[in-house]
Amino acid sequence: MKRKWCFLGMILLMGWLTGCDLETTPHGDLYGYWHLEAVDTVSGGTADLNGQRLFWAIQNKVVECSDADNCHLPIVMHFERSGDSLLMDKVFVNDRPNGDPEVTDVTQIACYGLRSLAPHLHIDHLSSDKMTLSAEGLTLRFRKL
Repeated sequence: MKRKWCFLGMILLMGWLTGCDLETTPHGDLYGYWHLEAVDTVSGGTADLNGQRLFWAIQNKVVECSDADNCHLPIVMHFERSGDSLLMDKVFVNDRPNGDPEVTDVTQIACYGLRSLAPHLHIDHLSSDKMTLSAEGLTLRFRKL
């Protein structure tokens, strides 16, 4: 009788183990919670943002930009990655109770280093802890948390 329960337990354990899948992310190091540390301009100017708490959370096909100090609107964008390019779609205010209204004024999102309502960003550098994106004369530098 003891062997029967042991055998049944082993079968259940094998079923449980084979039912688990390892989830892999198709975008690797891109996914995560990033602190926007600086925005550099082509002309050589730098906005040091280390003292501000501006973050980009990237997962699946969504980027959420937020300000932990609540000085700027939180926004959400869909994106597609093609090689070293991130093609962003429409930008929305992350305000679920009010239906996530679409952002129509680029000045509302400039604090996150964006100059367009449909930004096309180039990935200049991406590692497990640092990321550099560039677009429209700006370079955005991030550190992963």
